[in-house]
Amino acid sequence: MNFNPMDFLKNASAIQARMEEVKKSMESLSVSGYGGGDMVRVDMNGKMEITDVKISPDAIDPADPSMTEQLVKAACTDAYTKMKQKINEEFGNYH
Repeated sequence: MNFNPMDFLKNASAIQARMEEVKKSMESLSVSGYGGGDMVRVDMNGKMEITDVKISPDAIDPADPSMTEQLVKAACTDAYTKMKQKINEEFGNYH
């Protein structure tokens, strides 16, 4: 079996170009995760960054801040799960 370094470099260049294409496509993805129905909403982009958080006044109980904390945590987890699923659906079939 002959190894041609030029073939390797051509293939590496194509792989790098494809990775850049996927990275740009991922940046355009977005999902919303929810906690407590729609009392807390967390928006996330394809870079797994939280881009927005909305908390309904109904989710805020000054006597029990742990309730709000749990709703935010649930919304973040929901957004993360949805983004992983979306990335898998969008890019899981690429080789």
